[in-house]
Amino acid sequence: MSARSNEQITRKYPRCIATISAGFEKGDFLVREEKGQRVYFDFFEEAFNYIAAKGYSRMPKGEEGEWMDLMESVHASVKGGMKYNTGRLLMVLHKPLIPQRGDEYNNGPSYGEEPDMGDGAMLPMP
Repeated sequence: MSARSNEQITRKYPRCIATISAGFEKGDFLVREEKGQRVYFDFFEEAFNYIAAKGYSRMPKGEEGEWMDLMESVHASVKGGMKYNTGRLLMVLHKPLIPQRGDEYNNGPSYGEEPDMGDGAMLPMP
């Protein structure tokens, strides 16, 4: 994927971020990803390969720096300090959330609308 098409995708669609941090007792490296999932690793390569296999890639340097600054600021804003060890942030990764069908996210029925079943089909009974 070219840098230009990657930029167009990240601007058009929302995305998930994941981070790799260091400095923990359970493992030397921690991957934090979507839904708050945390996975510890003894080696950086294991952490990076784990998150790369899930479709994440490293952000461009400038954007990654902005995210790192933001997270540092957010952690510093917690009165009395963070409850848990946040470690030292090493890397911020991202993956676009690309819709599975059509070009837009809202091409299905809205809340309260009946879905188009076509040919008079009915929903199965529970």
